[in-house]
Amino acid sequence: MSPFPGADDTAPLDLRGPVLAGGAWFGTWVGTLGSPGLLWGALGGGLAVAVLALRRRRWLVTAVALLVLVTAGLAGTRSAVVHGGPLAELAAQHAIVTVESVVGPGAHVGDGAHGSSWWSISRVDRVEGRGQQWLLGQQVRLVAGGERAQAWQAVVPGSRIRATLRLEPAESDDAVGAIGRAREPPLVIEEPDGVAMAVHRTRQALREAAAGLPAEPAALLPALVVGDTSLVTAEVKADFQVTGLTHLTAVSGANLTLLLASLLWLARRVGVRGWWLRLTAVVGVAAFVVLCHSEPSVLRAAAMGSVGLAALGWGGRQQGLRYLSWSVIGLLLIDPWLSGSFGFILSVVASGGIIGWAGRWTDALATWQPRALAEALAVPLAAQLATQPVVTVLSGQVSLVGLLTNLAAGPLVGPTTVVGLACAVVAPFAPAVAAVLAWIAGWGAQALCWIAHLGAALPTPAISWPLSPGGVAIVTVACLTALAVGERVLRRRWPSLLLALALVTSVLRPLTVPGWPPPQWQVVACDVGQGSATVVTVAAGQAIVIDTGPEPKLLERCLAGLGVDRVPLLVISHFHADHVGGTAGLGGRPVDAILAGAARQPAGGVESVRAAVPSAPWLTGVPGLVLSVGEARVEVLSATPVGAETGGEGESSAENDASLLVRIRTPSLSVMTTGDLELDGQSAALRASGDLSADVLIVPHHGSARQSREFLSAVGAPVALIGVGLDNDYGHPSPNALRLLAEIGSVVHRTDTSGSLAVSRSEGGLRVTLERAG
Repeated sequence: MSPFPGADDTAPLDLRGPVLAGGAWFGTWVGTLGSPGLLWGALGGGLAVAVLALRRRRWLVTAVALLVLVTAGLAGTRSAVVHGGPLAELAAQHAIVTVESVVGPGAHVGDGAHGSSWWSISRVDRVEGRGQQWLLGQQVRLVAGGERAQAWQAVVPGSRIRATLRLEPAESDDAVGAIGRAREPPLVIEEPDGVAMAVHRTRQALREAAAGLPAEPAALLPALVVGDTSLVTAEVKADFQVTGLTHLTAVSGANLTLLLASLLWLARRVGVRGWWLRLTAVVGVAAFVVLCHSEPSVLRAAAMGSVGLAALGWGGRQQGLRYLSWSVIGLLLIDPWLSGSFGFILSVVASGGIIGWAGRWTDALATWQPRALAEALAVPLAAQLATQPVVTVLSGQVSLVGLLTNLAAGPLVGPTTVVGLACAVVAPFAPAVAAVLAWIAGWGAQALCWIAHLGAALPTPAISWPLSPGGVAIVTVACLTALAVGERVLRRRWPSLLLALALVTSVLRPLTVPGWPPPQWQVVACDVGQGSATVVTVAAGQAIVIDTGPEPKLLERCLAGLGVDRVPLLVISHFHADHVGGTAGLGGRPVDAILAGAARQPAGGVESVRAAVPSAPWLTGVPGLVLSVGEARVEVLSATPVGAETGGEGESSAENDASLLVRIRTPSLSVMTTGDLELDGQSAALRASGDLSADVLIVPHHGSARQSREFLSAVGAPVALIGVGLDNDYGHPSPNALRLLAEIGSVVHRTDTSGSLAVSRSEGGLRVTLERAG
C-alpha cells in the first residue's frame, strides 16, 4: 500500500508524458546550439517524421515529431535574435561601449581566478559606441573583477546603471548576446522599483540577523533560505560537494521540497485542511521565488520542488510523472537554454527518481522498520541512484557517503529553512525577533556544516571514476539495475543490512586507485579542478610544488596520494586564486622556501600564501636565477613585471603575462611551468631566453585560446599537460590551443577527463600514467 493517499503505485507507468518531454527537450537543445545545419536538420527531420507517422496513424510519434519541429523552431528563432544584430557585431569587434542597463537578479559574487569577482545577467537597453547609438533590450553577462567587483556588488538588483564595458562575443549556445567586462564602477541613474528594493532589504536583513552566528552557519543560512551564497567559503562548498549536499548551498528543487514538506506539516498541526492547505503551499512557493529572485534557476527549482511534493502527496507515480513531464515542457518553452543546463538535468532526474521509486521503496522498507525512517531512507536513495550517472559526468567521482549525509541532513533542512524563512520575513521590521529566529535556525545550519565536514573527512567519501564512454555506461547500468531490483532487496531485512554495512565499511576504509601513483613518477599535474598545481619529485617524500590550485582539500588529496611529506621549494607563478587558493592544503608540511616573481598582486592572493606558509623565506624570481633543490635544477627563464612589456587588455591579462616561466630539470626529464602566460608574456619569454626546450609542458593558462605557435614550437615538448576543470565557464582548453599543440607534435593530456597526470621516464621514453582512464 502506498503511503500517499490516492496513489496507485502498482499500475504500469504511462510513459507518454516523458516521451513528449524528451521530444521537446531535444528540439530546444538543437535550437539553442547555434548550429544552422543541425537546426535545419531537426526541422526537416521533424516534419518528415510527422508526415509519415500521421499517415500511419502513429499518434504518439506524430506528437513527438511535431514537438521537436515546434520547439526547435522557437528555440532557434530566439537564439538567432539573441546572437544577432548590432550587439553581436560590436562584441565581435571587442568594442568599448557605454551602456544603460538594468542589473539583473541573482548577481553572483565570489573568488575567481583573478581575485574577487562579480557577474550578473542583465538587460542592456541602450548602447553607445563607434559613433552610433542603439536601443536594444538584450541580455548581456556583465562581469567585473578585482576592486571593481566591490563597486558592482553594491548595486541593488533592478537598478538602472550607466557604465563603460568592453564587449566580447558569447558562445553560440549561450543565453546572452555578449559578455561585457566592466572598465569602471557603475553609475546608478535609477533606483529599482518597490518590490525589488523590498526583496533586497529582506535579503540584507537576513544576512544581518545571521551575522551574530559563527562564520559557517552565518554563511549557510542565507544560502539555504534565499540562495545567497556570497559568504559561503570554497572549503565549505567543496565539503558539501563531495558529500552530495551541494543542493543545500544553492537554490534547488530538493531544498524547496523539504521546505514545503515542513511548512505543510506545520500547517496541518494548526488545523489547516483542504484547499487552504494547497493555498499555503502556493504562498510558500511564491515567497521562495520572490526572495530568491525570479531568475530561471529559481523558477526551475520551484517547478521541480512543487512537482515532487505534489506527486508524492496527492497523485502517486502516474500523476507525478505527468506533472513532471508538463513542467519540463513548460520550463523549456519559457527558457530553452535550460535544455543544456546540467542543473536542470539533475533537477528533472532527481524528481523522476523520487516520483518513480521513493513510494515503493518506502513500502518495502516499512515492512521491517518504522515508516518515518523508511521514508527518510527511500527518498535520498532514489534521488542519488537516479542522479549518480549525471553527477559522475560532472565530477568524475562516485559519491559513497552521499546517502549517509543526506539521510542525516534531511530532517534538519526543512525546519532550518522554515525558521530561516520566518527570520527573513520579520527581519526588516523586528530585528530583535529575527536575531532569535536566526539563532534557532543557526543550530540547524551548524549541524549541516558538521555533517558535511565529517563526511568529507572520512577516508573514502568518494572514488574517482573514468569519464570514458565505457566508464559512464558502467555507472549508468549499475544505477538502472539497482533501481530495477531495489524494491525486492529492500523488502528483506538482512540483504538490506548487509548492503548498508558494506557502504559504511567502504567509506571508513581508505581506497586507492590501482596503479596510482606509478612507482617512478617524476612530475604530476594534480587534478585540482579549474586551476593549476604541479609536483616535481626531488627526493624520497620530498617534492617541489608549483602553484597550489584553487582549493586546499584538492591539493592535500594529491600530495597525500603521492606521499609528499616535505616541500623544499614552493613556486608561485602568480597570485591569482586558481593558482594560490589551495596553499593551505600543504597541511603543515615543512616548506623551506617560496619562489615568486616581483609582481606581488593581487594583494589577496599574496596574503593567502603568507597566511598558509608564514615562516618560509621568500625568494624573488628574476631571469637567469638558478637553484639546486635536491636532485633538481630550477631555472627562472622569464619574469616580466606587470606593465613593463605586457600589452594585454585589462588588469588580469597583465598579471597573467607576469607569470614566472620556470624550467625544472631532474636527472630523467625536464618540465616547463608557465602559469597563465598569454601572447605578450610568451613573446617576452621568446626574446628573453635562447633555449626554451623541455620534455613536459604545463600548457599556459589552462589551454586558453591565447597561445603563440612560436612559443609552443620553441618548447617542443613531446608531452603537454593541461590543468583544467570539467565543463568550466572559460571554455578551456580552447580548440585553437589543442590544434596548435597537435600540429607541433605534443601529446595532450587533461586533468578534467583523466584526473591527476603522472610523467615518468622508462626505457621506451616518456610515460604518462592517468589517475583515471579518460
